[in-house]
Amino acid sequence: MTDESPVSVATASHATPMAEAMAWSNAWTRSQFGESGFYRTHHAEEEFTTSVHVDRQLAQVLAERIEGERHRSSGRDFAVIDVGAGDGTLLRQLREFLGYDITYVGVDVREPTQRPTSDIAWIRRFIDESTTDITGRDGEWTGVLIAHEFLDDIPCDVVELDESLTPHAVLVDPTTGAEEIGPALDDPAASRFIDDPAGSLEWLERWWPATRPMARREIGLTRDRVWRRLRDVLACGTAIAIDYHHSLPDRRRGVWDGGTLQGFLRGRPRRPIPDGSMNITAHVALDSCAGGASRTGKQLAQSSVLTGLAGFPASFGSHGWLIDPVVER
Repeated sequence: MTDESPVSVATASHATPMAEAMAWSNAWTRSQFGESGFYRTHHAEEEFTTSVHVDRQLAQVLAERIEGERHRSSGRDFAVIDVGAGDGTLLRQLREFLGYDITYVGVDVREPTQRPTSDIAWIRRFIDESTTDITGRDGEWTGVLIAHEFLDDIPCDVVELDESLTPHAVLVDPTTGAEEIGPALDDPAASRFIDDPAGSLEWLERWWPATRPMARREIGLTRDRVWRRLRDVLACGTAIAIDYHHSLPDRRRGVWDGGTLQGFLRGRPRRPIPDGSMNITAHVALDSCAGGASRTGKQLAQSSVLTGLAGFPASFGSHGWLIDPVVER
């Protein structure tokens, strides 16, 4: 994840192919959200810590922004929707700051460990780019939608550049995590592994241009599409994404040429193995999400958002915020 020269950890494509090799996006999806996937069998809050479990400062800042949005909503029924709500901690914190005259909705792939109170509606839903009508009322809500450390869990394809800077699909054995280099994205064979090779090439050219051989990239196309879906939940209001991120200037300079794909097991970083035993994430190109959804979204560093709040852990200051207004349709 630095500007040091990257070193490939994958085998060459001419080596004996792995019997179980598949694109990272497919292995990642199955390992996290499949029947025996990580999020089906683990309680994430017991495996790693997010900022909402440290203290209530993040909720305090969000509550101030939500209050401003509610003031502008002209007395309409107002909702706060937390996508990837986990155990519901953030919604409970926001309710303490904002009161009970708001509709609170949590959306997650599983039920929370603590049964939500009657004033918090809970929707159990897996979300990807093809999901329709996430809440059962998509396009009708006025309010604020929050995706806090959600987009980094959306699986995406991984590529590695060859000597001519052509991106190749990185394939992975879901049992061992061993990798091999697959076909180039401009090779018709790439469609066996990647759903949209042409769109992926366009995304890379615009959002993560080639820098040097063996550099790796996670293609953010799926995150862009999921973000558009999340914005469509609202009729008007603001969608807010908060996540580990990187920026186009840094990507162009090669700062992230090692890639950001990472496994986490009991809160500690590990080599990612998509077997369901660990959480797998990658940083989010929030600028791409904003560019693909609207041109009005504003990006902020969390360190600037939380200015003046003492005691907030420095490790969470590396998050980025995307504040994306949704104009009434």
